[in-house]
Formats: sequence, structure tokens, C-alpha cells
Amino acid sequence: AGELDAGIIFAGGEALRTPPGDVPYATGTLMIAPPEWDDVADSKVLDSFAAQKIMPDGYTLPAYAAVEIAKAATALAETSGRPLADALTAQDFNTAIGPIRFDGKGDLTENLYRVFRFNGANFVPAEAK
Repeated sequence: AGELDAGIIFAGGEALRTPPGDVPYATGTLMIAPPEWDDVADSKVLDSFAAQKIMPDGYTLPAYAAVEIAKAATALAETSGRPLADALTAQDFNTAIGPIRFDGKGDLTENLYRVFRFNGANFVPAEAK
């Protein structure tokens, strides 16, 4: 699009985090993706994984956070007598990937996906330029 001067901006998904093939990524390439989970994860959880020789790649850390949320919400529902759905929307959940909160419909209140820009070596948050 840039070479055609079409005025169109394309952005790829998190698959761009894999090493490029024969065609390198152009500086300025945009990617829409969640953060690198290792960058935002609780260091105690990362240390625990390392001690067990677990490499938390892919969605390991979000899955771990989901279990933390399920455990906390279940405990809250049991102690309060409220339905589990109400317990899920009643509080912030402190997880391995940071605080998570759900709205009344059960959707995340904060979108974890961000815009990243390729700086010639790595994808960095677009606002970091």
C-alpha cells in the first residue's frame, strides 16, 4: 500500500511475532496484539514457572489468569451466596497478567489488545515510537 501511495493502512495480527520469512518486515509495520505476556506478568508467577522448567509461551499466562479468576469468583460466590455470574462482575481480579474486570455482560472492561509498530528490530507499542 505504501509503494502504491494508496493511503491505506494495513495492520497484521499477533502472528507477526513469529520470525519473518524471506521478506523482512518493513520498519513501521503495524500489528494489533495483546502485550508480550512476559512483559506484564507477575514476576512471582514467572519465577514459579521457571522453577518448574515451564516456558510460559503462547497463551499459558492468560490461561493461568483464567484459572485464578475462576478460583476467586467461585470462592466469592460460595462465601457470599451470590450466583457465580454476579461474582464475576463484582470485583477486580488480580491475576498473573494484571488486574482483570468484567462488566455486567461478562465482557472485559479493558481491551488487552494494543497497536504495535515494528521499529526495525522489534514490535514496540505504537505510542512509544
